[in-house]
Amino acid sequence: MSFIQSLRDGVSRLMNKRSVMDDMSWMDGYVNSPSATGVQINQYSALQVAAVMVCVRMLATDFAKATPGIYKESDGSKSQVAKTHPLYTLFHEPNDWMSWPDFAAMVQVGLILRGNAYIVIVRNLAGDPLYFVPINPDRVALYQAADGGLFYMVTRSGLHEIAVLSGMPSLIPARDIIHLKGMSSNGLLGISPIATAREAVGLALAQEQQAARWMGNAAKPSGILTTDQKLTPDAAERAKTNWKQAQEGLMNSGKTAVLEAGLKWQALSMTSADLEFILSRRFQTEEIARMFRIPIPMIAEVQSSGRIDPHVLAQSYVNYTLSEYAMIWGAALDKKFGLWRENLKVRFDYSQLLEADLAARINMHRQAVLGGLETANEGRSGIGLDPSDDPGAEKLLFPSNSAPFGSDHSGNAPEGAGRPPAQGGKADQPGANQG
Repeated sequence: MSFIQSLRDGVSRLMNKRSVMDDMSWMDGYVNSPSATGVQINQYSALQVAAVMVCVRMLATDFAKATPGIYKESDGSKSQVAKTHPLYTLFHEPNDWMSWPDFAAMVQVGLILRGNAYIVIVRNLAGDPLYFVPINPDRVALYQAADGGLFYMVTRSGLHEIAVLSGMPSLIPARDIIHLKGMSSNGLLGISPIATAREAVGLALAQEQQAARWMGNAAKPSGILTTDQKLTPDAAERAKTNWKQAQEGLMNSGKTAVLEAGLKWQALSMTSADLEFILSRRFQTEEIARMFRIPIPMIAEVQSSGRIDPHVLAQSYVNYTLSEYAMIWGAALDKKFGLWRENLKVRFDYSQLLEADLAARINMHRQAVLGGLETANEGRSGIGLDPSDDPGAEKLLFPSNSAPFGSDHSGNAPEGAGRPPAQGGKADQPGANQG
């Protein structure tokens, strides 16, 4: 094949690539989604809503606390840490400039807000992964070739990102991208939560802006000025201007007003519309919590007569919210690196998120030591104490009323206790002729 023909074929393949975003009407305004309030919703405007900021921060930082590990699954024995796998190192040092918590939290922000998160895999000449580069999802476009191949166009931002991705092509093949997807309508891209729920976020943002304007400009009067005298237009305008200069704005709040021309101050009580506005703001907070699957008591006051157990709440949060993200991460890493073929599995450690109070933790470890589930030193470590030098602290204890499975030993009684002696006056032993 001639050079010209090869060039034409390459151009033809490139021209046949098209953005997946062109095929999906719900992706209109992906980066900026206009809401009915007139507020443009994107990653940064959404985070201006306090409820969104709290939810995103919780989901990102809490997931970053659940450190991942890669394990070799073995039938009938304890799983072993796969220290020779490249992911073992990358879970501790994903790249040269970020720790794992920093890296995981950044990736999570994109997944939470946009339903998509992208990690570029930079490999060595042998094809082994060297480090991970997280990319803001707003700067990634997914393209598909005529043969069904998937490519990702990453718009580089900043000298550092340009440098670390200098060896990557403009259209990065799917094999070098870890694509974390949330709920999807086509299997190729996740649905953006803040784009589809833009009205809920937009309404909350508009309410915050409106409340801020009321506070800053006193747009909603707390009272009126009245007089029995007839004021000329000039006098009325002068009184209005003087009152505005003396009382309007946050800096003038609480100042003493001096009234003239028989003017009297009449305070206005809170109307039903004011109360509805306050309740509406509270409802929007709860609506956003539901959108991100955050238990409402974790971010807002709940009017309830019953006491909510914080440990039950934390367990529910892990089970129904964080576990979803762990599933997404685990499945994406499994598929990208073919872990199941090597009988490997990624697990996330939630112990930091589920720690009980000290008294409950002491009691838990005490029962585990007495039940033979952990050694005394393991129990001491679990509550933050240094290990004991006593050799017995490294041995498992067994309850006096239990015995190994399949044994005739029963508690403290000797072997064969409770059975009639066998021939020869010896206690009956397993496998002896019972005659």
